[in-house]
Amino acid sequence: MKRRQLPLLLMLIAGAITTLTVYFKGLGLKTMLIALLAAFVTFYFIGSLVEYTLDSFDKKSAPEVSDEGEVIEKEATAAIPQDKPVEAAEEEEVAQ
Repeated sequence: MKRRQLPLLLMLIAGAITTLTVYFKGLGLKTMLIALLAAFVTFYFIGSLVEYTLDSFDKKSAPEVSDEGEVIEKEATAAIPQDKPVEAAEEEEVAQ
């Protein structure tokens, strides 16, 4: 599911639940419309906050990309000595 649709989906589900609740309680049309409008605005705002929060988590966890489009590795290159092959470095770590 695309996150962009999350506030709309949340708003529509809340509106359906609000409409059914007000209808079965037997309240008038004006009360139903006011409750529906309040539910739409409230849950659209909540859905937008959730979408923003999830997007900010993705931006923090996304790997950094250099100008050439290559992913920048931070920790992997520091652990392996440059004069030894990768397999030899791994065997040396296992032996310790």
